[in-house]
Amino acid sequence: MTIRLIASDLDGTLLAPDHQLSERTITAIASARAEGIDVVPVTGRGHRTAIELIRHAAIDLAICSNGALVYDLRADRVTDTRPIDGPMARQVVESIRSNMPEASFGWETTSAVSFEPEFHTDHRSGQAAEETIDGIDGAIKLFVRHPTIVESDLQHTVAPLLPPGMAVSTSGAPFVEVTAEGVDKGTALAALATARGLTSNQVIAFGDQMNDLSMLEWAGTGVAMGNARSEAREIADRVALTNAEDGVALVIEEILVS
Repeated sequence: MTIRLIASDLDGTLLAPDHQLSERTITAIASARAEGIDVVPVTGRGHRTAIELIRHAAIDLAICSNGALVYDLRADRVTDTRPIDGPMARQVVESIRSNMPEASFGWETTSAVSFEPEFHTDHRSGQAAEETIDGIDGAIKLFVRHPTIVESDLQHTVAPLLPPGMAVSTSGAPFVEVTAEGVDKGTALAALATARGLTSNQVIAFGDQMNDLSMLEWAGTGVAMGNARSEAREIADRVALTNAEDGVALVIEEILVS
């Protein structure tokens, strides 16, 4: 079946190692758009940092925050969110804190990303929180950090402490990210495709990290990058070249001549 939608993670995938879109990738995106194929970033990044990296490409829509937020670049506004409500966010924090007293937290809203002082993060858009997370009114996603447990080990530790259906993922950073029940990259991509009248077989998805697994599995064609984690390569339908080698652009070029 003809590909009508290209979904791609950003860091480690669509973006080069310098966290920018290469000229070849920009050209490939524009060529796909000219053929009526949309390229939609599906990223763990919050919308504030994501949109600044893709504004100059032929991209109209971005799914951000691991599927919890949709941003329309044409209208320059958030068009949909699937947040964790306040009571649930506080329940999650209490559950994790009671089992992992050394854990520290951050949280993203549509207007800011904040962290507890103990989080000690170098997150580019983060700021020291003036309020405590225990009084949080809700969040697009929660960040959880531990001084000695990181990445997938932290993901597997946090997962059993969450209410059923909530997702926790890692993108290679030392912390993990928690989203609301049923919210991940795969469900967000499926919702977008359904809204456009597309089936999974008309969608190709690219990724490299643990938080990409759900969309690689859902898409009719899942493509892991050459620099991807082994878990992504194992479930993918194919493996592209690395993001340093314009792996996504090369596959887009193949699609356009097929």
